[in-house]
Amino acid sequence: MSTKFSDVFFASAEQTIVDVLRYRALSQPDQLAFTFLPDGETEGEHLTYAELERRARAIAAQLQALGLSGERCLLLYPSGLDYVAAFFGCLYADIVAVTAYPPRNKRNTPRIKAIWADAQVA
Repeated sequence: MSTKFSDVFFASAEQTIVDVLRYRALSQPDQLAFTFLPDGETEGEHLTYAELERRARAIAAQLQALGLSGERCLLLYPSGLDYVAAFFGCLYADIVAVTAYPPRNKRNTPRIKAIWADAQVA
């Protein structure tokens, strides 16, 4: 159940962030959801609510086709909007996203393996 007041969406305790994204994609599809600031100040790429939902649904469909619903998934992404879409894709697919920066070189492989093992990702 939700309440709409002056175009502001108030989520109830039963709603999830996915419910909020779906609502925003329907009610404000062209509004910016995220803006990536590559250097922390300068605006880079943008994602609208509609585009974010479209990308998240596509990623979720692929993850579900692999039978990963209900599992954990390791996301190795640099900062950016691809990470945001993948994270929401996991949420749409009922997958727990375990996030880490991708390794820069082979020295970081043990760190990734430790995260993989500790999180028990699929």
